[in-house]
This record gives sequence, C-alpha cells and structure tokens, in this order.
Amino acid sequence: MYRFLIVLVLCAALAPIVPLWVEHQNNQTSETAAATSNASSETGERRHRISANRSGQFVADVHLNGHMHEMLVDTGASATVLPVSVARIVGIFPANDDFKLRVSTANGTTYGARAVIDRLQIGRINLRNIEALVLQDSSLSIPLLGMTALNKLDRFDISNGTLVLIQ
Repeated sequence: MYRFLIVLVLCAALAPIVPLWVEHQNNQTSETAAATSNASSETGERRHRISANRSGQFVADVHLNGHMHEMLVDTGASATVLPVSVARIVGIFPANDDFKLRVSTANGTTYGARAVIDRLQIGRINLRNIEALVLQDSSLSIPLLGMTALNKLDRFDISNGTLVLIQ
C-alpha cells in the first residue's frame, strides 16, 4: 500500500515538470533545425526535407509551371512523369500522335509523349527545363518526380525516413 502511495505522490510531483521538459526538447530541436538552415543559407545551398508517409513513400507538394501538385518522389523512375490531365493543367498539351514512346511501367507497357516542364519548384529549390514524359491517366495516377529532375540537384540523401534535396 505504501509503495502505491509513494508512486502516486512521485507522479503527482513530476506532472507539472513533464510539459516543461517537452517544451525544452522542442526548442532544442527547433534551434538545431534553424542552425542547419542557417548553415545551408551561408553556403548558398537550398535544401528541402520530405518525410516519408505511412507507406514509406516520399510525397511532396511541387509547383509545376506555377501550378501546385502532389508528386511521388521516385528515385527508381528514370524520368519525371505526368498524367495527361496534370500535363494539361500545367500548360503541356501533347497531341495524340505524340504518344509513340514505348514505356515500361509497374502496370505494364504503354506509350508516352515527350515533354518539357519549364519550371519546377519544391520548397526553395528551383529547377528549369525538366525533361518529362506524359502518360495517359489510366497508366499513371500520381505524377512522379524522377531522375530527370533529381539529377539536376547537387545531391539528395535519404536517412531516418527523411529525404533531403540539396541544390
């Protein structure tokens, strides 16, 4: 009985301290992030961090020719790929005759059209003239940010569930 009472008193004594400790930890994390951000701005680097979603995928909000779209960052995709519906929104209008490039996807073989994305912005990172492919919507549900864009970066790193793009 006394042990229970001692544990109860100890918990009651620590209860006001726990929120202060959590706030202190958050402040230290913010200061570390700010120091990292300052270090990258001092070196002229632009960085953008993307946390993995529950499926372990990296999905980012990307501006394509000024229009924001969610894109799946896919280091296994050799090209940046847009569904035709997204391509049209961002000002890319392939003709039916343009879909002649044979493409192997996870869903099988299809035909794509070559395109160029004039401007791609993700966070503070700005890329220009990104070679892309346009596929029919039935072949691709979400745009892919592939290696034709990622190769224009200085580098990218993946660790601890975070993808860091560096320009």
